[in-house]
Amino acid sequence: MGGTVLTPRSVCDQCLRKTDASVYLKDTGRVNTYSISYLRWDASRVDEPTIPAVVEIDGANKGMGFLHLLGEVKPDDVKVGMRVKAVWKRPRDRVGSIRDILYFKPY
Repeated sequence: MGGTVLTPRSVCDQCLRKTDASVYLKDTGRVNTYSISYLRWDASRVDEPTIPAVVEIDGANKGMGFLHLLGEVKPDDVKVGMRVKAVWKRPRDRVGSIRDILYFKPY
């Protein structure tokens, strides 16, 4: 079938064939969908909302994205299709997980 899936996996979701390589992707993409949340994980209310979004990463197959947070953007300015770029922790603070990305911001 071919293509680039995200997040890394050993077997293709579509054809169940073993994946054969890992590739580096850019840290940019587009907002596929998002929400504006005035609730914390424990259902307590907050004054400043968080904006969780599914970000489709450039270079991956269409629909291949993951859930993360948006930052440096007002809720009214977020749009589906908006271009975003990852904001990373300092290199010395990274551990090799999705949490090395602090959030995605418009660019």
